[in-house]
Amino acid sequence: MSVRPYETLFFTEPNITDEAADTLIGKIEGAISRYGGEIEKVNRWGRRNLAYRVEKFNEGYYVLIDFKATPEVLKELERFYLINQNVLRFMTTSKPN
Repeated sequence: MSVRPYETLFFTEPNITDEAADTLIGKIEGAISRYGGEIEKVNRWGRRNLAYRVEKFNEGYYVLIDFKATPEVLKELERFYLINQNVLRFMTTSKPN
């Protein structure tokens, strides 16, 4: 399988502590690295307004991660997002080469 560039964007509840955000980002980086992915950049966007209410929140704490990986890594990443209660929404897309 070939390695391709991807980016994943997720958000959590807006009042997450810095320590909890660091832990969550570390777990996501670990999920990517464990299956052979390579983290290129982590960009914390911080608190932003949501376009619509999600659960009981009008704001979310956003994080964008650029990485290179094989498609198998995406399956593991999605599994992690779905079982993690702190992640309210997520999206992973491939980037042009």
